[in-house]
Amino acid sequence: MEQEAAIGGSEYQITIALMCRDFLFQVENDPNFRSENDLLDRITSAIIEEGDEDLFHLKNLEAHLNKYESKLISLYSKNPNNSYIDTLYRRAMSLRDICSDFIRGKTAP
Repeated sequence: MEQEAAIGGSEYQITIALMCRDFLFQVENDPNFRSENDLLDRITSAIIEEGDEDLFHLKNLEAHLNKYESKLISLYSKNPNNSYIDTLYRRAMSLRDICSDFIRGKTAP
């Protein structure tokens, strides 16, 4: 039973990483995110290829998505009519929330 829960958790972590890679494809050509994109690629690759039993990579992913959020909200404040930036911001926020919820669920007593 514990092994099933671990496998389910691993599969969910991989799903989160794949959703973040999809987000990466949306922003990969945007010069505003060059520095963030490389790290997002490395974190998601590690989760997909190695797993993340101790949630180290997932916690890094959560923190890194927060950086995207901050940068996107800053860009949006300068361009409040830009729906593309708004969409990216909401997506980054949602992905970060998914990470946070998963981590909280795994670390709760």
